[in-house]
Amino acid sequence: MSVLRVLVVAAPSSAQEVPWALYDAQQRLVRAGKGAKAAWPTALRKEAVLAACAVRLARVTLPPMPADRVAAAAAFALEDQLAGPAQAQHLVASARGRDGAVEVAVAARSLLAPLRDEFARVVAEPAVAPIPPTGVWRWYDSGVGGGFVRRPDGSAFALGAPDPGALPPELALAFGQLTRSRAAMPRVEVAFPVEDAQLRAWSGHGGAAFVAVPPWHWDQDGAALAAATDLLQGDFSREPRALPVRAARRFRWALGLVTAALALHVGATVLEWAWLRYETWQTARSIVATARNAGAGDAADAEAAAAALARRFSDVRHRAGLVAPGDALPLLARAAPALGALPPGAVKSATYSAGTWTFDLGKLDPTLAAVLDRKLAAAGLATLAATTAAGTRLRIAPAAGTELP
Repeated sequence: MSVLRVLVVAAPSSAQEVPWALYDAQQRLVRAGKGAKAAWPTALRKEAVLAACAVRLARVTLPPMPADRVAAAAAFALEDQLAGPAQAQHLVASARGRDGAVEVAVAARSLLAPLRDEFARVVAEPAVAPIPPTGVWRWYDSGVGGGFVRRPDGSAFALGAPDPGALPPELALAFGQLTRSRAAMPRVEVAFPVEDAQLRAWSGHGGAAFVAVPPWHWDQDGAALAAATDLLQGDFSREPRALPVRAARRFRWALGLVTAALALHVGATVLEWAWLRYETWQTARSIVATARNAGAGDAADAEAAAAALARRFSDVRHRAGLVAPGDALPLLARAAPALGALPPGAVKSATYSAGTWTFDLGKLDPTLAAVLDRKLAAAGLATLAATTAAGTRLRIAPAAGTELP
């Protein structure tokens, strides 16, 4: 299958002339040239090669992790090294090596979107150039002008056009960083035609040895172009995304444990509720039986039986000439400390009937009314209050469980 590869800085316009190269099915270079789209040769497949000035290669080292987390971890590691906002950059990470090394290509997202619409693949020009050996930096010429330096770890950075009078600023800056970190200066191999005098001048300016090596051109190795990492990945992938694995399938063991725990919790709650219901039933039976044995009548339920017992107790106390807790004076004595704290004249009237005192009170401050209610409850009294036109009507009776001494 024939492949046309075009070297671009951005998506080319119809009239823009750009370098191109045509390859056969064995990735052999058939012919190359430069021209606008109308002059490009016909091919079954079109690919773009993003020039070095538009893409950067970085290298990071990551700890062991699942393959699907490498890209996110690499982006985090490079966050403080990106030019511009992180969300404006597109990062493509290679597989993690045995030593944890990951090669990351970084390009502007705005470049990739239009290239995706026109080309089947997009690769980085620096990624096609051979990686130099340890201790060597290799300076390559870019097919669109300027150049780039590739280092032994696979990383690469772009350079401007060579200046006969001085080092490119990017290279001088990189040398300065090496000097500050007290790292050894590399030997710089220049892979494009250059005069010996120029090499000596650069060596004098940079403090590193510059030597000439055979020239390299972006289109000379079709196999390297074919093997380079495709930048159209992630959001820009041309392949249909695989359907996400269902959470229930991915986390089936966790879901099983959660389900079992929930079932156990519900089961325990139901058992506890049933036991409490059983205890309540037993208590009610005991109260009814006690009332029957005490001669208080044959009550239908525990509430009626408790009331009958209270009445029976009061009757027995009265026959013995004693007062019962629900009588007027004992009940008033329990309420007196709380009522005595009210302002003078607050109690308008008081009426006693069938174990209950009813007081008509004047208008009370809400805070004072709340304090009164708390004090009455602390004295073992049940209260019922209602607002009237004149103020408040308060009913007081012994609280449940306090009818007997």
